[in-house]
Amino acid sequence: MDAERDRLTPARPVLASLAAFVSAGLRPRSLLARAIAVVLAAKLIAVVAMMTFSHFADQTAAVDAAAVSRLLGPSSRP
Repeated sequence: MDAERDRLTPARPVLASLAAFVSAGLRPRSLLARAIAVVLAAKLIAVVAMMTFSHFADQTAAVDAAAVSRLLGPSSRP
């Protein structure tokens, strides 16, 4: 049993931890883990949708020095 597990586990610890992370995300064991996986998937979908929308809109945010100074307030330097 251990020989089979060692053969399937990558030799590098980072890859092994990533493999464990992905397998835990694909098959969550508890109700809380399932809920977290669903929320993370929804956030990922929202971020991809926002990135896609902003890419195809081909627009950038209009921010100038005056807008930044209004947001941050006056500078304390003379």
